[in-house]
Amino acid sequence: MVQRSRLLALGVTAVIAFAACSSGAGDWKAAPDVSKAKEQAKTFATYGMPNDWANYGQSIADFCAKNGFACNPSRSLGEDMSSAEEIAAFDAEKNNPKAIVADIGIQFAGQAEQKGVLPNYLPPNADKLDPIYKGANGGWIATFVGVPGYVVNVDFLDSKGIAVPTTWADLIKPEYKGLVGFGKPGSSGTATTSFIAMNLAAGGTPDDFSKGVAYGKQLIGNLASSEGNADTFEKGEVPIQIKYDFNLIALANKMKAKGVKAQVVIPSDGSIYAPSALIANKYDTGHMDLGKMFLDWVLSDEGQADFARFGARPIRWVIGNLTLPPDATANWLPDDMYKNVQKVDLTKIPIETIADIWQNQVGAGG
Repeated sequence: MVQRSRLLALGVTAVIAFAACSSGAGDWKAAPDVSKAKEQAKTFATYGMPNDWANYGQSIADFCAKNGFACNPSRSLGEDMSSAEEIAAFDAEKNNPKAIVADIGIQFAGQAEQKGVLPNYLPPNADKLDPIYKGANGGWIATFVGVPGYVVNVDFLDSKGIAVPTTWADLIKPEYKGLVGFGKPGSSGTATTSFIAMNLAAGGTPDDFSKGVAYGKQLIGNLASSEGNADTFEKGEVPIQIKYDFNLIALANKMKAKGVKAQVVIPSDGSIYAPSALIANKYDTGHMDLGKMFLDWVLSDEGQADFARFGARPIRWVIGNLTLPPDATANWLPDDMYKNVQKVDLTKIPIETIADIWQNQVGAGG
């Protein structure tokens, strides 16, 4: 399973090109042309949207089936790119765009706007979103939320006589030294929102990270050499991995199938709802109509239910204007695990601020 460290170099995607890509002029404000979108579906590509990231594989398959499109089976590029790298790629490839849409953490939306890579387009279903969950000038929409937490290899910890941690505060205890997998706040969307959650749990506020800085300085000493993946988790090399709840569920289920006991923890000292967003590439006018239609699809009842089936809370469910069928929530964690999860306006916490705090105040460097 792709865990989306999303920190690979941009060069890994440069070898693939698509004939239908274009950086020419296009009318982003116009409604999509379905006949054009049908042709564009054959060659479109995405960044940071592997099949097992919040169920994008099923979502795209359902979208294509509903519209009668024969969609490009090799559309997934840059699967492990960070949000920042995806935005940089849109900008760097403006004369030869390779992807029409990409998944980012919502706190990176401002960076995408500043780079000028987004079109002035919002799909009709964006009317169902609160203003903080869509671009004021178009180009991005929130899609679903992840809740930062961690998954624990219980078998490994039991073999060492170590208890399963249940709070963020537990992770800085000496017995977890070298066992905690964590990305880099300010670059990885998951790590950034996790650090925000840690700060709040430690007694900080969205405007005051002094508690988070003190916590982070202790956490660094317990971090493993990497944020980890399924293989290092199974082997016990990185037996505690910090990720979003839907990825934690998927990893735990994968381990269960292999006979490895894994436990998902939503820290009882608190976490946050962290929206992901879908951005469109204004330069890829060759796939513009397909992009417009897909932006609308992910906010439809069917598109939102696809996210739910993977274990992710759809953004419209968080807002309160979506009713899901029972089968769509079968993979969710119990509701009582979320009693201390908060809603935070992440668009008001600049990603650059978190990057600076982590590197220069926590002292992580690098």
